[in-house]
Amino acid sequence: MVSQPEIPYDRKSMPGHRSYFESLCRIISVVLEMLRGLMLSHHSHLRYHEIREYKQRIERILADTTPHLRYRERCVTLAEHIERTELRLHSSYYISVMCRVSLDPDAPLDDQRRAVVREDCITNLMNTIEAFIELHSLHSHCSRSWVSLQRTIASAFLLVANNNDHIHPRTWELTEKLEAVIAEHVTGDGNVNHNTRTDSARHLASSLRALREVSAAFYSRKKKKKKKKQASALAPEAISPKTVLTSPASVAATASSPYAARYSVSSSEDGHIDNILNQVSDVMLFPTLNMGTS
Repeated sequence: MVSQPEIPYDRKSMPGHRSYFESLCRIISVVLEMLRGLMLSHHSHLRYHEIREYKQRIERILADTTPHLRYRERCVTLAEHIERTELRLHSSYYISVMCRVSLDPDAPLDDQRRAVVREDCITNLMNTIEAFIELHSLHSHCSRSWVSLQRTIASAFLLVANNNDHIHPRTWELTEKLEAVIAEHVTGDGNVNHNTRTDSARHLASSLRALREVSAAFYSRKKKKKKKKQASALAPEAISPKTVLTSPASVAATASSPYAARYSVSSSEDGHIDNILNQVSDVMLFPTLNMGTS
């Protein structure tokens, strides 16, 4: 059973002025309640109305925080900036986890609801990464928390695996910035012998390599599609539209990894990307990526 301790409110605490610690404890309390509900109901996924309810509760908690946790311009000290950004990172991550069921094609969601929840999931994955990058910009030590690192890298790979250039053009900008931050951490201990590195340091280096490979693979695919599009535009219209034959669906069908089958990366060009994502999932000890409640 998931235990759920009481929220340690300060004696002077009041709505609209909840502290960072109080607010984070309240958010974790909602997440624990969600997990307990799933355990008792034996459901593998949150249902649509549950996702909306839990998400709205977290949003109300954030709206109830002290001003410096809500507005950048109200932050006076470095500590206040760190608190605001950390709260954004963890709250965004938790909401993305709640909405992750929308990325599972087998989840019982109709198309309209899936689109709404998926948009929330993708948006909060991006918010998680943005918050981490901002943390690093405040001070490089702020982005060394293993929990924050792990959640951000997991969010980045899930975002890349479900990227849609037309809807989310910020994906690659965020990925490049995150890559630079992780590279800075990895090269920061460049003189350390590989055999004496901690497991965390080795996992971080592995994630950096995987992130670079995934980015390169996607850019290569994008470049090929662009060339193909340009070539087809220049080709003469030698065939009447009425005589064009389409290939059977079986020709395009390809085997995909468990990750790809569950999370939308399934075309033959993505085979290399699937392998990278599966490998880094094992190394980084991510939450199980093939479950909506992970």
